[in-house]
Amino acid sequence: MEEPLTKSASNFGFSGKSYNKHPLWYNEPLRLTEEQKNDPSQVFYEFFQCYHLNETRKLLWDWLTEVVSSSRSVSEDPHDRNNQIYFYEKVEELIEAALLVTKSAKPKRGEDSTLPLIDDNKENEEILCKPKRLIEYVESDPLYVLKQVFSPDKAFIVEEIKGWLLIGLSVDSTVYDEAEQRSNLIVFHDHLIALIEALFVITLQNIDNAEIKDQISGLHALTELTQSQIADPKKVIAAFFEKFPIKYAIRELDDWYEASISYSGEWWANVICLQQVWDIYRNVQCLIKSAQQLLKP
Repeated sequence: MEEPLTKSASNFGFSGKSYNKHPLWYNEPLRLTEEQKNDPSQVFYEFFQCYHLNETRKLLWDWLTEVVSSSRSVSEDPHDRNNQIYFYEKVEELIEAALLVTKSAKPKRGEDSTLPLIDDNKENEEILCKPKRLIEYVESDPLYVLKQVFSPDKAFIVEEIKGWLLIGLSVDSTVYDEAEQRSNLIVFHDHLIALIEALFVITLQNIDNAEIKDQISGLHALTELTQSQIADPKKVIAAFFEKFPIKYAIRELDDWYEASISYSGEWWANVICLQQVWDIYRNVQCLIKSAQQLLKP
């Protein structure tokens, strides 16, 4: 069997229930019952009775971000972090494939087979009890998303993005190893700042409460926009997407974030830390997708 990882991260002290050092059991199921071994499809079926696909993605993502960001993580080495990301992607693929197999096959479970799988396309309030993420409001109310990102209690500071840029450019063995890719990231960063300032202007234009407007207006200085751009910020948005289509922008943002979580050097105190990178990444993603919505007729 081909090994999926170039370097195993299993040299730490793991003592999970299904972990066993006996050489004959390395590649044998340890958690499955005899009934499940005889009919593995019932394991898929039982799993998707308990979890829907989107909830599983959220749990996996929470695990991954905790592993790569914890100061006591098993992935302090950049290579180990890359392995964790690779493993996360493969587990997600595995679960998605299991769902398709389960939906296309009839479970061999007699009366129990009448129990429905959780449908990702239906609201189930008993199971879906988590609040919506901010990015989920983008299509229905992009202005609400902008107001939340630029809210005084969110502490979203545009100046931190420059610190994030320097982190992304400082990492070894990433997509930014090549000079052309580093140059592209710098250009993207410069246009991104102008886009964020344009969205900030639009946010202020849509706040009726004078007190809140005064609080927010002092949060960010407009350093990139001309007076004509401030007067018509949507032109700045249109120019951004003419240069960076939405698919490219999101891919660049993902590469930038993945590079930064592989950073093994010293973080700059009072400038930026890994938790701030995660917050900035989420906020910028919300801003870019909201900007796209604002251009729609």
